[in-house]
Amino acid sequence: MKKGWLIIIAVIIVVGGGAFWFLNRNQSAQAQMIIPTAVVQKGSISSDVTGSGDLTPAVDEDIVIGSGDASKTVSSVNTANNATVKKGDTLVTYTDGTTLTAPDNGTISNLNLFAGDRAAAGKVIAHLTNYNNLNMVAQVDELDIPKLKDGQAVTVTVNAYPNQKFAGTVTSIANAGTDTNGVATFNVTIQMANSTGLKAGMTATADVVIQKKDNTLYVPSGAVHQQGGQSFVYASAASSSDSSTAGGSYGSRMNRIDHQLGNRVSVTTGLHNDQSIEILSGLQEGEVVQLPAITRATINAAVNGQQFGGMYGGNGLFGGMGGNRGGGFKRGQGQRANGGGNQQ
Repeated sequence: MKKGWLIIIAVIIVVGGGAFWFLNRNQSAQAQMIIPTAVVQKGSISSDVTGSGDLTPAVDEDIVIGSGDASKTVSSVNTANNATVKKGDTLVTYTDGTTLTAPDNGTISNLNLFAGDRAAAGKVIAHLTNYNNLNMVAQVDELDIPKLKDGQAVTVTVNAYPNQKFAGTVTSIANAGTDTNGVATFNVTIQMANSTGLKAGMTATADVVIQKKDNTLYVPSGAVHQQGGQSFVYASAASSSDSSTAGGSYGSRMNRIDHQLGNRVSVTTGLHNDQSIEILSGLQEGEVVQLPAITRATINAAVNGQQFGGMYGGNGLFGGMGGNRGGGFKRGQGQRANGGGNQQ
């Protein structure tokens, strides 16, 4: 009987020990801080406002009989549906010899007037659309309205022609906005300089350069931090000539990696956008700064005789100024920096 109890106790110990090992087999994984870095670049940086919208005809209006023509009798209608007219062309002739002319260039549609009809003030007799003269109407974030004004140059990319750039000009900014999920947007009308090959209804993206600086220092936006109204970066101990990289999917994006937080260096910043921030003082070209950290889990357990490598997690240990510093037609979109060398 005593021997039976000893066997039972031994089984419990073995089973309990095995369960403890199974449940805790991954506890050997160690969280390791990985800090990607980037080299201070010199080049061009711009603050842009960008946004998307549709192409619409610049002329898209009803032709209406005015009060001065009320009660006149139509002698002849001098146009037809799908006819192309020019501004000033005669559309209607009345029996008294007076005429109704086209208010602009375009194509006639929905014609609704015939010889012998009596004119009624306010009656819509046709619709005029100019498909050869297009505007782009973009929805603009309320935060960016103060940055825009009539006459600003715009670069438009039409989705149907991604490799072409079309010039445009801001011609009007809506006085009232539209609230969508708590974000107010305003329609900004952009006159296209050349509409050849374009069709009404095509989607497009507009880019307005608000400010641009050349031959200036800049770093990725995530490298700059703020505390108490002061801007600073963490300087890496690595030099720009070091070549160690993180490897894997991160290897193509990170210049090199650190494992300890570097020295804090105060900087003066200038022009900024979603991707980059200009550095006016505190750093020199070629110096290396640290970016927001990630974590790496190093698993030491071997399964079936194979050693498993680490995996990169997405948990940042400190954050930078990032996208909240730039503007756009849509929040967080559309800024850029173009510099010499390879920005990491």
